[in-house]
Amino acid sequence: MRYKQIIFDVDDTIIDFAATEDFALHSLFEKNHWPLNAEIQKQYHSYNQGLWRKLEQGELTYEELSEKTFHDFIKQQFDLEIDGKKAMDEYRSYFGESHKLLPGVKDTLKFAKKQGYKLTVLSNGEKFMQNHRLELAGVKKYFDLIVTSEEAHYQKPDQHAFDYFFSRTEIGPSETIFFGDGLQSDIMGAQQYGFDSIWYNHRHRKNALNLRPLFEVENYPEFVKLMQNDFQKKY
Repeated sequence: MRYKQIIFDVDDTIIDFAATEDFALHSLFEKNHWPLNAEIQKQYHSYNQGLWRKLEQGELTYEELSEKTFHDFIKQQFDLEIDGKKAMDEYRSYFGESHKLLPGVKDTLKFAKKQGYKLTVLSNGEKFMQNHRLELAGVKKYFDLIVTSEEAHYQKPDQHAFDYFFSRTEIGPSETIFFGDGLQSDIMGAQQYGFDSIWYNHRHRKNALNLRPLFEVENYPEFVKLMQNDFQKKY
């Protein structure tokens, strides 16, 4: 085997982030009687992604993100002053109950386990929430190790997040490959740390950072084919 360990991201790699965000956002807005339509939701998604990029770049702390997200967005949209932390806690309670798997996840995890890979998780998220969602989705049992940024005290792509992860597993970077959708957090993180990655580009995004993952796939069956070929490139 070329690799012994596969690291997975969670949101939009295992669990459908778009479906999760949609459920949590609608639940929060409905509970608080805030109007929500497709345009507001699109604006929120773009705004939220911008905050997470700042977090990953170290320009924002997790606590600041938690306070700012809904406080600032609701202020901008409706000129309402709200308790940002309280709104975020409520949003996360809904977020933590949504666990729709992306197509092909469970069969792929079963196949990978049968092939003898150690399956692990490294996620920019909260320990309880990510463990809970993977449990609800019925896939937590496939993973030997689940590590979150909350435990590591650093967000991917920061190398300290990877330092913490590899301190928890006996398999080193040279025998590990990362499978994730996040071009900056996952692919850049792995590249900067010096190990291989597969970009799960099922949202058909452009590689604006000019990174070089070992492979790029659009669906899980393509990922299974890579495993069947022991991750050997065809020239």
